[in-house]
Amino acid sequence: MKSRTIAGEIAALSGLIASYPLDWMSQRVEPYLWAEGEPVVLLHGLGGSRSNLLALAAYLRLAGFDNLAFFEYPRLQTIVESASQLRGFGRERFGDAGVHLVGHSLGGTIARFYAAAAPAHVRSLVTLGSPYSYAQWSPREVAVFGNDDPIVAAPIVSMTAPSAFGRIEILDDTGHLALIYHPEALRIVATELRANRTRDEARAA
Repeated sequence: MKSRTIAGEIAALSGLIASYPLDWMSQRVEPYLWAEGEPVVLLHGLGGSRSNLLALAAYLRLAGFDNLAFFEYPRLQTIVESASQLRGFGRERFGDAGVHLVGHSLGGTIARFYAAAAPAHVRSLVTLGSPYSYAQWSPREVAVFGNDDPIVAAPIVSMTAPSAFGRIEILDDTGHLALIYHPEALRIVATELRANRTRDEARAA
């Protein structure tokens, strides 16, 4: 990795460590926060937790997305099982309302599986440094990668199947952890969610 990428990963790791005590406070405040509008579900990476996505959640709240939820899953569980649990989680929390999915690393892969199984229930899908297959079918997915990610290498665009992704964004000098803090990644997420709001929701915003 480049020295700039290493610095970014160290800064991101520091942010992750600091997020754990902040999450304790966040969970006590959330029941009192205003939550309306289309639901957005955030999914952490393997071995992580909802605390890893607090910065992303704060950014989305500032961008006008108040109805946020965190989906957490066990480490030792198949992707298919987690995707099935995500479907149940969405139905329990939001009924038949379409959801926006944003997942980091393995969380994005789980979200992709769910979106493929229940496309009518997913308004948008954004993944950040998520494992993929060149032959996958995920034509609505906006996938963001770091060009210096040692865990999930950015795909070679010319090798991907036409429907593997809806769009691929590759950020320079960016590793794996830094994706969930990178200003451009946050902007891409918010822009994609706005673009896929229902007409009534967009009008209200």
